[in-house]
Amino acid sequence: MKKMLILPAVLLMVSCGGNDEVASGTFDDGEGNEGSYSLSGDDENAEVTIKSGDGEVKFTTGNKASEDLPMGVKLYPGADVQTSIKGMGDGKSGAMVVFKSDDGQEKVLDFYKDQMKSLGIDIRTEIKTGDMKMIGGEQKDGQVFNVSVTKDPDGGVVTNLLIGGK
Repeated sequence: MKKMLILPAVLLMVSCGGNDEVASGTFDDGEGNEGSYSLSGDDENAEVTIKSGDGEVKFTTGNKASEDLPMGVKLYPGADVQTSIKGMGDGKSGAMVVFKSDDGQEKVLDFYKDQMKSLGIDIRTEIKTGDMKMIGGEQKDGQVFNVSVTKDPDGGVVTNLLIGGK
């Protein structure tokens, strides 16, 4: 558990760093094992790699994280990415992307319903509450795909994609 305490500190260091600043170091996991971390990037895009005896985990933040999403999922055309993070470890990958669009809920949801269908994912969850609509499904290998779309009071929608393994 203590191994994961290094992640917030590393991400904070990256977000405060300058352009292409690179840092690296080692840490003790609290159980007598040593791990290492490395980070690079700038205020908008960062990459963090954490290695320990348990394996390696990589995190990418910023616009770079919304590229090459897990499962081949595509970002909505014209999406204005607000925040994104992508990670991989233990042979699994996952991503969270929040974006704004001037399009309506149904248009965004239809775009992702088509992707789910092409990936062989049956929609198992459909929720509507207030100004939010959500769909979700899972592949046979445990990869999940959830999309929630909320009406933005300023117009358009805010969408949250969650993609990845269990």
